[in-house]
Amino acid sequence: GVDSEGTVYIVAHRSEMGTGIRTSLPLVVADELDADWKRVKIEQAIGDWRYGEQDTDGSHSIRDFFGVMREAGATARLMLVEAAAARWNVAASECETGPHEVIHRRTGRKLGYGALATAASKLPVPHREALHLKSKSQWRYIGKGHPSYDLAALCTGKAVYGMDVRVDGMVYAAVTHPPVVGG
Repeated sequence: GVDSEGTVYIVAHRSEMGTGIRTSLPLVVADELDADWKRVKIEQAIGDWRYGEQDTDGSHSIRDFFGVMREAGATARLMLVEAAAARWNVAASECETGPHEVIHRRTGRKLGYGALATAASKLPVPHREALHLKSKSQWRYIGKGHPSYDLAALCTGKAVYGMDVRVDGMVYAAVTHPPVVGG
């Protein structure tokens, strides 16, 4: 989602296991969205079926979700373009995007994503056939190499791991073994 300040929130539905997937999949979304990576916040999804299958083993996250993430970013981009076109009373085909903004080249008008977020959220979600995915030459982030989104937190002990989570009424369990083999 995009808030009225222009911050883009991307939910990482796969678990980070040291491969950088919590950064890689959101980068794909951000690239297709034409978002400024410095204005992106990543939130880790909770374990919930609404996010689909969240199994992260087997190094297949990019293979399985590259296209899906591109479509998600392109969908949001198109909705922002349509919101700008409606505000300017021009055809959406006359508009394009730059990092974090919609541009109407003919008139030089520009609107940031934050200014368009509310209007865009009220539009119907476009069908897949209406999407125009970026060509490889237009990619800003995909394949360019980026440090992990939360690398500093991981390296300084500030990251929260599953074993760090505490909830009300939490109980602890331990496996105990008999003192003899085969017991």
